[in-house]
This record gives sequence, structure tokens and C-alpha cells, in this order.
Amino acid sequence: MRTEELFARTDRHGQVLEMTPALAEDLLTHCNTHNRTLADAHVETLANEMRAGRWQLTHQGIAFSPNRVLLDGQHRLWAVVMSGVTVPLRIFVNEPVEAMAVIDTGKTRSNDQILTLSGGIGHVGRDELATLRALTAGLGSCRRRSAGAELTLLVQHRTAITFAGELLAGKRQFKGIATSVTKAVLARAWYSCDRAMLRHFADVLQTGAPVGENDQPIVLLFQFLIGSSGGKVARPELRERYAKTERALSAFLKGEKLHRLFATPEELFPLPDEK
Repeated sequence: MRTEELFARTDRHGQVLEMTPALAEDLLTHCNTHNRTLADAHVETLANEMRAGRWQLTHQGIAFSPNRVLLDGQHRLWAVVMSGVTVPLRIFVNEPVEAMAVIDTGKTRSNDQILTLSGGIGHVGRDELATLRALTAGLGSCRRRSAGAELTLLVQHRTAITFAGELLAGKRQFKGIATSVTKAVLARAWYSCDRAMLRHFADVLQTGAPVGENDQPIVLLFQFLIGSSGGKVARPELRERYAKTERALSAFLKGEKLHRLFATPEELFPLPDEK
């Protein structure tokens, strides 16, 4: 099917059709004349969903004005082109141009809301996803993922994340301790370390008061974290907190004393699929 045939077969009430990469490219070439700047990262996210087989047909469709100008759907069409995958899409034609004033003005759902509603795994909290993102980013950069991609990762790591959350669920007397970064390091360590020792580490970290002979690295970390807490934190600072938390945890587990707490330059607690 090409552009001319599509408009000849579609009425105002729309239809569902299999959008091929060739048809999507044809529509973009001939109809995408007045639209917002393309967000490449969003296109890649949608394309990844299509490649992974997670694309879902919904009531939201591709819309064209009476003179065949694309009003809504350029990112979805570009994603079809980039993915090379054919997906079902609803197509609407002869939509009034005035509709552009209200298209995409609704409140966007966050991933935790989407997964709670449709993920099939119960309630998903923002803190839980924040820990997941810090865990998967590690010392690298945190990239935006779709709800479907985060669902796959959450199912894989939820036990470890829940364990870390429970360790730091005590009274939060000090800011900067029970953060997603700290939980992410403990969740990573869950896969390879003695969990009783992880529990001890978390208990001491929440108070800053040593109770064992090997707690000195934990106290150093406590002093660093409470000293650097407050306000919105940029990615370099988050990476430093992550790297110093790993270094302190590793030193504690080995019974090592630290003269100064430096950030580790390499991942100390790799996930199973990173080894």
C-alpha cells in the first residue's frame, strides 16, 4: 500500500492497518510538512519496543488533516522506519487542523504508574524504579528506558532491590543515606556477598556508629554521604556516591582499613550477566 491508496480507503472514523516501513517512509516523505522537531532518542525508544515485540495497538492513532498534513504520529512512523518492523497502527484522516491545539496535552503517565496498572507484578514505586536505574547504570550513564524494558529488568532484579530496600528501611535520621544509589550498590552485592554482612553494613551506615572492628570504612562512607547530601544532584556527583559506596562496602567485606575513601574506578559488584 502507498500513500494515495491509504487515503482513498480510509474515512474520518479511521481504520487499523499493518504499517510497513515502506508505507511509513512514504507518509513521512509526502505528509510530514508541519511538525515539531524530531526527538531522536524517543524514536529509538519506540523502535526498540517494536524490535522487542512489545509494541501494542491502542486507541491512539496517526492523524492527518483534510489536506493530508500529518498532525500526530511522526515519532511512531519514524520508529517503524528505523526498526524495520511492521506494526499495527490506527489511521485517522480529515482531522481538523484546530485539533493540533489539544493533541498531546494530556498528563503523561510515568513508568511506575504504567507498570502498576498493566505490568502484572503489583504495585511499583518510584523509589523501586530509581534503584533499578541506578543498579543498571552502575558506573556508567543512566539511559531512559520504556516501561516495557524496565519491566523486564525489574522482574529480573526485584528480589535484590527489595532486599536492599528492606536493609535501609529503618529510621531515616540522616539525609543522603537511604538513597537509590546506596540501595543499588547493596542490591548488586546481594548476588555475590554474605547477606548477614550486608545487613550489618546497612545498620551501621544508618547510624554512623561503629559496633565492630571492621566498621571503619562504613563510618567514612557515612561522613561522606551526609556531607554531600542536599538539593538536586547531578550525574557526576551520583557516580561519585556510587563509586565510594562500592569502595567502602568492598573494604568492609575484606576487613580493610581505609586512610581515605576514594571512588573506585571499576565495578566491584558486577551483576550476573556482566561477569
